Amino acid sequence: MNHIVHLDIDTFFVSVERILDPKLEGRPVIVGGNPLAGRGVVASCSYEARQFGVHSAQPIRLAHRLCPKAIFLSGNYLHYSKYSQTVSQILKEITPIREQASVDEFYIDLSRTERYRGDAYVWAQEIRKTLNGETHLPISCGFSTNKLISKIATSVKAKHNPERHFKVEPGFERQFLSPLPIRAMPGIGEKMEEELRSFGIDRIGQLAQTEVQTLQRLFGKTGKALSEKSHGIDYSSVVETREQQAHSRQTTFDNTIDVALLFAKLQSLASEVAQDLRRAKKFTSKVSLTLRYSDRTIVSKMMSCAYTNRDMDIYHLAVKLFKKLWTRSVQVQQLSIACSQLLDDLEQQYLFDDAEQECAKVYSVMDLLRAKYSKSIIGFANVQLR
Repeated sequence: MNHIVHLDIDTFFVSVERILDPKLEGRPVIVGGNPLAGRGVVASCSYEARQFGVHSAQPIRLAHRLCPKAIFLSGNYLHYSKYSQTVSQILKEITPIREQASVDEFYIDLSRTERYRGDAYVWAQEIRKTLNGETHLPISCGFSTNKLISKIATSVKAKHNPERHFKVEPGFERQFLSPLPIRAMPGIGEKMEEELRSFGIDRIGQLAQTEVQTLQRLFGKTGKALSEKSHGIDYSSVVETREQQAHSRQTTFDNTIDVALLFAKLQSLASEVAQDLRRAKKFTSKVSLTLRYSDRTIVSKMMSCAYTNRDMDIYHLAVKLFKKLWTRSVQVQQLSIACSQLLDDLEQQYLFDDAEQECAKVYSVMDLLRAKYSKSIIGFANVQLR
């Protein structure tokens, strides 16, 4: 029998900020940017802020109107990454198979472990307690026979359980799902929820009673998947997390055509992803830029380059890509820079090149200053390539 665990770090960004500054405990906290600047969206918010209607992906200005007394933080993604990596490393050391689904979500496969570890559910609780004790992060745990049910168990039960864990017994998957609102099902967004409600389907149990042919007629291939999920069926396996094959950074705007702002953000993103590469001791030879217009059209291009992990090298390529992508007089909503085709230990090639060694020292000092103070403490002069 399968024993699948889903772990979720509650309000992850906010939880890290509270570890760094305990004075934030119990207060409404919103991570995502400065509401006075009027740009950005909510990346994470505390439960105290949610009581006022604030939620993730909400425009930061709206969040400020709903909860003006909240503490707004720009966020320190270096710290968030560090805590996420710590959780991942602990799981790697104490569990047989683990998959990192996102920066704050993990799956563990404890199937066929009873012989040497005893009851798998008891072990899952021990794992959660170990993570909480070593990181001080609030972690919730769902347990069942597959990834789908465990994830839902975490979100609708474990997070609201003082003990922060919940088990769905084998054979009771449909009974567990039936009374839940359809939005509790992963993959059902606002638009699909409206469509299903228009047909009188409000609960997952009603979805399970709907013929699969009807769902296929309404939603195509997705209809069959919806039918299977509503019956608690999920064939996906926990896939061992492999080493990161790319580094990326992105930023979201409140829709803009301000060229100076766009170039400034490109430079900021390039510096952030370059610093990520240097921290991981990686070099990239492929840089890609993804641009999302305000009408939700997404375009992307990639360019090859000599191996590098320097801010300005990546920025120069990003500018060239941007000029090729921004071909419409439509506002920009999001920019993303990704670096792939990674290589290790290229520093050895620079051992006998004094200029390269001096350049590496400059970047090393910059990284130390950014880590100690803030990412904006030092940078390059704004450069706009014509």
